[in-house]
Amino acid sequence: MKKILVVEDDEVERELVRMALEREGYRVVTAEDGERGFELALAERPDLIVTDVAMPLADGVQLVRRVRSAPEVAETPILVTTGFGTGNATYTLAQGADAFEPKPLDPDALRESVRRLLG
Repeated sequence: MKKILVVEDDEVERELVRMALEREGYRVVTAEDGERGFELALAERPDLIVTDVAMPLADGVQLVRRVRSAPEVAETPILVTTGFGTGNATYTLAQGADAFEPKPLDPDALRESVRRLLG
């Protein structure tokens, strides 16, 4: 069973993503900010990370950079989500993220991106 780490500061959004992915048969681990997300990435070694961009403590851009610089998880695919437009997404992709989904999230598009990133 593939494991996905969802990093999202909004509790409702985090739970919606978790439920959508669990319905597809994935094991989902969640974190409420980028700092905790990085800790869980190292501890859990997920097959994929789905992260919001704007979060407290460490935002999604910082999380992407930290994951890419940590040899244990550097190759983990990262899907970023944001409601702040494509400029923010483009910047995060340039920092090493693999894909982008705009908010509000479309559950079908999210699941399709996840399937594509997991191969």
